[in-house]
Amino acid sequence: MINYGVITINTMFLPFIGLIIGFILGKRITVKLNMWFYLIVGLFIGYLLGALPYYEFPMSYSFLLSLIGLLLGNFINKNI
Repeated sequence: MINYGVITINTMFLPFIGLIIGFILGKRITVKLNMWFYLIVGLFIGYLLGALPYYEFPMSYSFLLSLIGLLLGNFINKNI
């Protein structure tokens, strides 16, 4: 059996779904978000949530990717 490491499509499926849902929700938010505040608080909360099993990174991938999707969607919506 070939081992490609810990991060595979199976372990990253839900964080990528969170990124897509965060992006869609971010496009629907019309209020301008303070990105630095949300990034700092999001990193803190992601660290407190901890890693899901089988992850080496000490933060929650799903929470952080959802936050990044939310901020990207809001940033794109704000600049259009």
